[in-house]
Amino acid sequence: MSRSILCGATLAALLLCPVTVRAKPIAARPQAQQQNEQSKSVAGKVTAIGGDKKSFTLNVPDRDTTKPMLFLVDSNTQIQGRVSVGMNAIVQCSPTDDGKNKAVMVTPQDTQ
Repeated sequence: MSRSILCGATLAALLLCPVTVRAKPIAARPQAQQQNEQSKSVAGKVTAIGGDKKSFTLNVPDRDTTKPMLFLVDSNTQIQGRVSVGMNAIVQCSPTDDGKNKAVMVTPQDTQ
């Protein structure tokens, strides 16, 4: 019985104590996270690779036709395997400040 009185008194004391909650300001999101939210994936056939190997063109299906899309490649681009002209690939990309498409990840697909 004394145990239940002690527990009840402790619980009552905790409920009567004021609790202060401080709100933290929302920190700016890291740039990488913002880019991931803006990224999209497209699939198509690789039709050209730039001579400097810093860009490639992918023909992407668009309704009844295909449209060429140019992608820029840099040191942060992850390429899963070997990409060559004529093969299908899935490209995760994000827009650059000047409106171009930067390849974030390139995954070649088997055409078999």
